[in-house]
Amino acid sequence: MIAKVLEYADEYRMLPSAGVVLVCVSGGADSMCLLEIMRHISYERGFRIVAAHYNHGLRGEESDRDETFVMNICEEHGIPFYSDRGDVRSNAKRRSTGIEETARDMRYSFFYQTASKVSALRIATAHTINDNTETMLLNFVRGAGAIGMAGIPPVRDDVIRPLLCISREEVMSFIEERNLPFVEDSTNKLDIYSRNKMRHNVIPLLEEFNPRFHEIAFSSARLFRADEDFIADIANLFIQDCCAGHTTDAKDLAVLPFSVSSRVIRKIYSTSSPGAPTLSHNHVNDVLRLCLSDSPSASLSLPGMTVYREYDRVVFDAQPKSGDAEFAPVYPMVGDSLIILGLGLKITCKSITFDDNIKGNASLTSFMFKSVDICGRITVRPRRSGDTVKLSGQSGTKSLKKLFIEKRIPMRKRALIPVICDDEGVLGIYGIGASDRAVPKSGDLTVSIIFEEI
Repeated sequence: MIAKVLEYADEYRMLPSAGVVLVCVSGGADSMCLLEIMRHISYERGFRIVAAHYNHGLRGEESDRDETFVMNICEEHGIPFYSDRGDVRSNAKRRSTGIEETARDMRYSFFYQTASKVSALRIATAHTINDNTETMLLNFVRGAGAIGMAGIPPVRDDVIRPLLCISREEVMSFIEERNLPFVEDSTNKLDIYSRNKMRHNVIPLLEEFNPRFHEIAFSSARLFRADEDFIADIANLFIQDCCAGHTTDAKDLAVLPFSVSSRVIRKIYSTSSPGAPTLSHNHVNDVLRLCLSDSPSASLSLPGMTVYREYDRVVFDAQPKSGDAEFAPVYPMVGDSLIILGLGLKITCKSITFDDNIKGNASLTSFMFKSVDICGRITVRPRRSGDTVKLSGQSGTKSLKKLFIEKRIPMRKRALIPVICDDEGVLGIYGIGASDRAVPKSGDLTVSIIFEEI
């Protein structure tokens, strides 16, 4: 049994050659089997083990009994022991989540905190083949793809599952052979949780079709995981080569095989919005429809995120949707140095005498206007409906709306582009150019407006 577990652990490179492994121990048969096996393996491999137990407080005195039992076993074997407890029911009510989900989140939060405290390199849990089968079936009835049907991963980050290669029957045989004590969770016999219902009612029926159902499910999970790893690698290569930050070419994404594009979308989404829920199949399809849309400025709301179509590209933005948000206008006067809040830009306004060595309005961030041709006060503001400009060196007057479209400026960014105006109209547009009005010549007294990023 120990050799089988060790071979499986080595296959997935679970075990360190030194340091600490945190072993999660509930007191049940599976976890006591894990503790015994890890205790023996640690002698051979040279790492140390520390035990962690979380008291969910769901079974009153029985929960306290389990905690005391694990503590005493660890004391008997000289294994450092850490425990904590929490009110799962209250947390589930506050979070509006199920008891099972809440208990798992609280338990793993404690395990990670304890691992950090003791500098553990790995966190070992006691999941078996049977747990894997239950997880696969639960994922299936909820609507899972390959990643869900791959079941419980042998390794996820620092969490390892060394017993995932053995069945509960093998665990009980090992427990009996070694005469290992354990405690029974009385709720395991009750159909109050979905996992128990699957274990007691569904799996026995499936075993009537195939007595080796757990073994078959385990083999299938490995095949699903191999396929998932391969497709995920292709998706990661696309992200690496074709995604700049949280944006990519819309058509390139849309023409990928769905198995790849769906993973690209989910990966960009999860990295853009850490902690967000997994995207549903419908959400993924909505993003792909956005990629194929004829609209160059469409958008789509996802949980905690907005996805924008910006001409040829699709952008995942986890920031709150700005809509038509604009920055507040500023009124620079000679000698001023002003900040445009929200844009990260500083404006410096000076009075200079223009000469031929000055590049004038050639820069898209520095502007010079002949003082006597400026009508009223200068304002730097967002664009307004009806704004027009005749750019210097170009023929014809255009609306800023048309100009922004020609420049392929995304709709959501247009209200954030500073427009320099006087009482007569537009004098210049940050990043685009100056109008043909108030253009200075050598010797003219000139107002200089310079934008700088801060």
